[in-house]
Amino acid sequence: MKKQSLYLLLIAVFTVTVGFVVIRYKTVQAENKDAVYPLLPRKGNAGNAEWEFAKGNYNKLAAKIRENPEDHKSSIALVNTYILEGRASGNIAYYDKAAMSIVDKILEQDKSNYEAICLKALIELSQHHFAEGLATATKAVQLNPNSAFAYGLLVDANIEMGNYTAAVDAADKMVTVRPDLRSYSRIAYLREIHGDLPGAIAAMKLAVAAGVPAEESTEWCRSQLGRLYESTGQKDSALLQYRL
Repeated sequence: MKKQSLYLLLIAVFTVTVGFVVIRYKTVQAENKDAVYPLLPRKGNAGNAEWEFAKGNYNKLAAKIRENPEDHKSSIALVNTYILEGRASGNIAYYDKAAMSIVDKILEQDKSNYEAICLKALIELSQHHFAEGLATATKAVQLNPNSAFAYGLLVDANIEMGNYTAAVDAADKMVTVRPDLRSYSRIAYLREIHGDLPGAIAAMKLAVAAGVPAEESTEWCRSQLGRLYESTGQKDSALLQYRL
């Protein structure tokens, strides 16, 4: 009789423990689902005007999303903030995770949200999930065949998959729709892949000229222009771009 009572007691304790673990797991899942990832402090950027602006922008967007989780416009803006912060800080893995958590929430509610699909492809490519990125980018182009941004994603995905002919075709469409920094820089990269370094330099110069000075994307292109100059032995020109 004592053994039976002990057995029943052990079963009861086990059941209560399992129930507690399950409840705690579901609670943590719910908390994570509703969480808005904070910005990580940048090293050596105290008082930096751009960093202060980024923090202020984040605080406004996070407050709007906490107040209204279905505010997709603010959610998309926050995803872009995360992606830019990842590029600026180098904390790509953290900000990709933060961005994807919001993109997934949007797509749960609206499977055909074009902006969310584009950002999902962008993050997948950043995470080196190239096949998934190509599939998602293809869906984005199907939803909006007149979007230069979507064609840019298609260029990147096809390059990573080794589909260079398809990448060139997408780049041609991209630059036709919108000749800007993003399209010129991709053309520069494709020309470099095909061994046309003078052509790559010419395209990257157009990319730099099309960008806003001091913006991260412009200065990234400028650094790539310097690298191309360096690759062709034009060290003075490369040094000038790096100094700028």
